[in-house]
Amino acid sequence: MKKTGWILLAAALMLIMLSSPAGASAEETREPDEWTVMFYFCGSDLESKYEYATDNLIEISTVNYPFGFSWDDVDSPENADEEFEVILDTPKVNIVIETGGCTEWHAQELNMDIATDALQRWYYRYYPTDLPREFVESHLQSNVYPFELKETLPLRSMADPNTLADFIRWSAENYPAKKYALVLWDHGGGSGSGLFIDELFKGDVMYLDELKQALKGGSVQLETLVIDACLMANIETAWAVKDSARWMVASEENVPGKGTAISDWLRALVNCPQLGGEWLGRCICDMTAIKYADLEEERDKSLLTWSVIDLSKIDPLVASFEQFFSMMGDSLRSNVKLISQYTRQIYETEQYGDGQQNMRDFGSIIYDVQMNNITNPEQLGNMMSALQEAVVYIVRGPGRSEARGLTFCYPAGFTNEEMDHYAKNFPLPAYLAFLDAISGWSAPDEVYEQVEKLPHIDTIEQMQVTITRTLATSNGLPGIKVPDSAIFSLSDGYYTLYQLNAETGEIIRLGKTSCSYDMADEDGLIFLANDPMHWPAVDGTLCCIDMVQNDYITRVYNIPVQINTENAILRCGRTISKDGTDGDLNSAYEIYGVWEGYDENSKMPNRNVTPLAMLAGQEYRLLYPVAGADGTTVSYMASESKKMYRALDVQEITLPAGTYYLEYELEDLFLRKCRMERIEIHWDGENMTFPEDFAWEGSFPAKWQ
Repeated sequence: MKKTGWILLAAALMLIMLSSPAGASAEETREPDEWTVMFYFCGSDLESKYEYATDNLIEISTVNYPFGFSWDDVDSPENADEEFEVILDTPKVNIVIETGGCTEWHAQELNMDIATDALQRWYYRYYPTDLPREFVESHLQSNVYPFELKETLPLRSMADPNTLADFIRWSAENYPAKKYALVLWDHGGGSGSGLFIDELFKGDVMYLDELKQALKGGSVQLETLVIDACLMANIETAWAVKDSARWMVASEENVPGKGTAISDWLRALVNCPQLGGEWLGRCICDMTAIKYADLEEERDKSLLTWSVIDLSKIDPLVASFEQFFSMMGDSLRSNVKLISQYTRQIYETEQYGDGQQNMRDFGSIIYDVQMNNITNPEQLGNMMSALQEAVVYIVRGPGRSEARGLTFCYPAGFTNEEMDHYAKNFPLPAYLAFLDAISGWSAPDEVYEQVEKLPHIDTIEQMQVTITRTLATSNGLPGIKVPDSAIFSLSDGYYTLYQLNAETGEIIRLGKTSCSYDMADEDGLIFLANDPMHWPAVDGTLCCIDMVQNDYITRVYNIPVQINTENAILRCGRTISKDGTDGDLNSAYEIYGVWEGYDENSKMPNRNVTPLAMLAGQEYRLLYPVAGADGTTVSYMASESKKMYRALDVQEITLPAGTYYLEYELEDLFLRKCRMERIEIHWDGENMTFPEDFAWEGSFPAKWQ
């Protein structure tokens, strides 16, 4: 902010401080304000590395006194102090902030000396924009600034539910209002991971059951809960907070580090404080969409999702969700092909994040045309109605056109510990019994006090898959065949490519991508690596590239890199489109930016993807994982240093001559995986050969993990 802005601000704030009585008695003499907005900033690496919390504080600092005020409202200059006191004495909207959870803050330009060894609470005072110079000069105090430090507390984790509950109580006691809004700002990891990564407490995380506890402990009925964090517009989160808030505003997808359009929606609230939570939620959605439409980050615009949830309608939605999985359990007992159809709908629905959190759009399932063929019309109508009533508003980018406002977690493939957390967060017996039946996890005993145990899929004959080693007829490559009877239970096939480092004897992992299919065999489907000796390269240098999301239209890949001395990931997309003339599939790779991957402790995805333009001129190296016998990474090799440009070209090149290894992997609809042994390939630059004793034949039952 310019110096003149601070001078104007100082005058207004000094008048407020001089004219407002101190202490509890002053609060008791006035009516509650319209709103108190609470910002809970757990800074984490979003602030220490990227200064995003400071950017949002700067946005708050642009909020001024309502546009309806004019200096002309002051009748006589000689009575300016008195009349100005009347105008500013009772703000309609209070703005309070708590800061913590961060190793370094960057808000000095706001005159905020934010501590890293304590929690701090702040009050933001907005002011008129047209104070006359004479008035300013006669009342200036240099130590008055808009962010006023109200309290400094001993350090404790921002992910501790007691920390959040205490902040809510303090805000309500000191700034009583008719309506309360709470903004939770930091990382989010969806239903399985929860919220926040406190850098000062080893990446401490707040799970959904703890969020529920915190809001209940705050003893305040919120009008609006805004979750400015990734992947939190989901049924499980809405169910956890439904008793403590009336409206929830959140995103199904990853949220860019810049967050919501705080300056715009907060200014709108200051000017229209009489309006309620649904209106505020719609403002946040619309203004955030406009904010990103004006930015150059195409990925952020394309993947944007924000929705407004009526929490009073969550119970019927959760009931219909539970009924849906009760129906799936019945199908598991009596109609295996039907359960596979249902599960395929779940598998193929729109996913969010990088796919690892298994967050899937609920509406994409129930609105799919196939559901009309396999679901009772009355039940399907109930689910649609429940979702429509719960999600009152949504904005979405073109890359998330199927978003319906609320996701749910399909945690098949989670570890047992992760599943235990999930079951605690979302204890629906029919759903947990279904997850027990399709995974290696065991549901708590209390689940089976309410529902019957389901047969495990490993015990169902129709779910057994026999894999046959075969040579594909189309190109002679070794492939894997599954019979027609098993295809209905499979989701996809993948292959991982490795390269032998002839100098060191180490096995270098080049990455993982999806198989193609060969339908030439009449009694089954063959999965095979289509042209594996051509592989992506970044500006001509061979790279390691892993497919992490595949929705058949846009595929998302990770390419590990080192920028200066920091390890990171090039986030890469590949759009598949039909050629209108010959029907061939054409594809184009595009690097979205640099992503830092997952937090080491919490495993939450980082919400920041830095555009390449911001890193242009810096040095980077491509990284290559050195793989152990079980495929895990034991170390990394690096390419020669290269200079980063505003854009990097990704094209497939012919692999150099050498020895390679191909490893197939099947995945079923329950997200279980079956890995095969590696196939050794000798490549002379034009042709592939195999060891003399190579025999690719025989059948075996799939062993799912």
